[in-house]
Amino acid sequence: MELRKNVADRETKEKRIAKKLASYVNGAKSVFCYESIGGEVSTKEIISEISEHSQVFVPEVVGNGIMNVISLDRTHYAQSDCDVTIVPLIAIDETMNRIGFGGGYYDRYLAEHDTLAIGIAFDEQQCAVFSKEPFDMPLDIIITPTRIFEKH
Repeated sequence: MELRKNVADRETKEKRIAKKLASYVNGAKSVFCYESIGGEVSTKEIISEISEHSQVFVPEVVGNGIMNVISLDRTHYAQSDCDVTIVPLIAIDETMNRIGFGGGYYDRYLAEHDTLAIGIAFDEQQCAVFSKEPFDMPLDIIITPTRIFEKH
């Protein structure tokens, strides 16, 4: 996690990620996006841009492993699957796997919903291929400042 906090030229890299991400979300009616904290790729500007053309939903953790999908203005819950889900992560590998924060919230969500799962990360977050648990859900797309990985 320290690595994410100390990424050099962070703002430029986040702009590159946002520009690449735009091509995947511009046609979406609804997007479920994490709200960045700590050293995560910032989603503040991403959410602002997406909300100009799509309905944006964010996570609402209610405990016991339960996560709701609530509108950005916190007035209503998603009534159907979001077209795109932007997933938080600590690390990625080239086989479309991610290491999350250990709660399993997004793995459960991705297993139960039909959505395009996109991870956004700094290149520094890529690791060697790591082992995964049976319940770990791979991403469909990973976007970094320099590359785009897509599941085949």
